[in-house]
Amino acid sequence: MLDLNITLVFQLVNFFIALYVLNLLLIRPIREIIRKRKSVMDEMSGESESYEYQADQRLSDYDNQLTSARQEAGQNREQARAAGAAEQASLVAEAQKRAQEIIAETRRNLQAEADASLKELRAHVPALSGQLADRVLHG
Repeated sequence: MLDLNITLVFQLVNFFIALYVLNLLLIRPIREIIRKRKSVMDEMSGESESYEYQADQRLSDYDNQLTSARQEAGQNREQARAAGAAEQASLVAEAQKRAQEIIAETRRNLQAEADASLKELRAHVPALSGQLADRVLHG
């Protein structure tokens, strides 16, 4: 059976002293180290989340800027096309006006030449009529 005597009390006291010493020398420092590591890990986790948020924000800003730049490029392209079409229409209108002027000038020149030729031919009509009459009569 179990004998309860003074050695049991000494062993219990020895056990509690050993437990107290182990607690002071080993368990508390380990708990403190674990707490510090946990706080460092929590802090790092917070920083990591902050960096992730910043990265997401920067990516979102970049996407917004890229979308804006694409829209602006599209608008610039459309403006350039509209300006090109206006310039083309202006050049075509100017070319048509110049062509009309050239045609009108050519018509005036042709009309003047035709009038001059007709006048010259009319001037030769009496002489030619006389020659024709001579041939018919003398002929």
